[in-house]
Amino acid sequence: MLIKYPGRLKKSSICLVCGSRMVDMSASLEVCPDCIRNRWDESLIRIEALHTRSRRVFQLPAAPPASPDGLSCTVCVHRCRMAEEELGYCGIRTGSRESLRQDGRFRARLSHYYDPLPTNCVADWVCPGGTGAGYPLFANDRGPEVGFYNLAVFFEACNLNCLFCQNWHFKKSEAPSSQWYSVEALVATVNRETSCVCYFGGDPVPQLPYAIRASERMREKYPDKIIRICWETNGSMHPAWLKRVFRLSLESGGCIKVDLKAWNPNIHHALCGFDNHRILENFQLLARMAAARKDPPVLLASTLLVPGYVDDAEIFQLASFIAALDPDIPYALLGFAPQFCLEDFPTTSLAQAEACMDAAKRAGLQRVRIGNRHLLH
Repeated sequence: MLIKYPGRLKKSSICLVCGSRMVDMSASLEVCPDCIRNRWDESLIRIEALHTRSRRVFQLPAAPPASPDGLSCTVCVHRCRMAEEELGYCGIRTGSRESLRQDGRFRARLSHYYDPLPTNCVADWVCPGGTGAGYPLFANDRGPEVGFYNLAVFFEACNLNCLFCQNWHFKKSEAPSSQWYSVEALVATVNRETSCVCYFGGDPVPQLPYAIRASERMREKYPDKIIRICWETNGSMHPAWLKRVFRLSLESGGCIKVDLKAWNPNIHHALCGFDNHRILENFQLLARMAAARKDPPVLLASTLLVPGYVDDAEIFQLASFIAALDPDIPYALLGFAPQFCLEDFPTTSLAQAEACMDAAKRAGLQRVRIGNRHLLH
C-alpha cells in the first residue's frame, strides 16, 4: 500500500523567484532549476522554508543545533552541538553524555532482513555476490552466489533531508519495524549462509561507530568465512570515520556505494538540505585509496535522475569529476519515482536516462549502467 507523506506543502506551478512556468517538473519545489543555479540568494529563503516544513512534520530540528554550552558530535559534517535535551539533526542522539556515549555507538535504531543473492543491489553488476568477482578470496562461487544471503541492515536515521527520499517512513515515530539493537544482537543475526552485510537507510553515517563496531565483531566471530562489508551512503562522514569504513570494505571484499546526488552545490542544497562540499572531498579521498583494489572494485557511485533538476548537464559534470579520479569507477544512473515531498514529480523518462548515460560516457567513464529500468517511461 502506498503511504503518503503526511505534510501538506504549498505547491505552485510557477517559479516563485522568476515567475516562469515549471514544465515537466515538480511544482512542490517552488523554484526552477535555473533560479537555483543562478539566483541562489533569492531562492534560498524558499528552499530553507520548504525543508523546515518537511522536518517539522516529524518533530526533527530544522537545522543542526549549535548550543554554545552543548556537547559536540563529530561523526558527520554537521558537528551538532547539542544541549542536554536537544535532539541532533539526524534525530538519533541528544546532548546528554549518556546519549552521546551509547546512541549510534553501542546501540542503534535499525531494522534488518535477509536478501537472497544475487540481489538488486546498486553494485550487483560488479560485486562478488552478483558476479563472482574476486573468487575465491572474496566470493563463494565463480558466478552469482546462489544459495547465499545479504544481511540488509537499514539504519533508521539520516543526516541529510532529501526531498525525494524513498525511505522517508522511518522518520515516523510510530514506524513499527525499527528498534534499538545492541552490537551483539546484530552480530547474532549472521549465519553460515551470510556472505555480505550491506548498511543503508536512511544512512549509516549517523550510527557509523555502531556499524563499524558490529562489522569488526562479525569478522572476529567468523575469521574463516567470507563476510563482505558494504555501505550505501551519502558520504558525509568525518574523514577519520571514512578511513575505517574503507578499511573494512577493502579487507573483506565489500564496497562503498556513494550516492552523488548532484554536482551543482545549490541544486544539491535544494534537494538535500545542504551543499555537497564534504561529500565530494570524501569521494576524492576514497578514489585515492580505492587504487589498492581494482577487482572487485571497492568504490562505486550512483545518482538518482530527478527530472528537471538532475539532468544530463549535471551528470556530465559529475561523471567528469569521477573520470578525472579514475575512469574505471563504476557509475549507476538510477530511475526516479515520485516520493516524499516530490510526489508530484514525473518518473524519469527513458529519453532522460539515455541522455544522461551518453553524457557520462562522453565525460570519460568506462563503466556506466542505468538502474531501475522498470521505472522509465
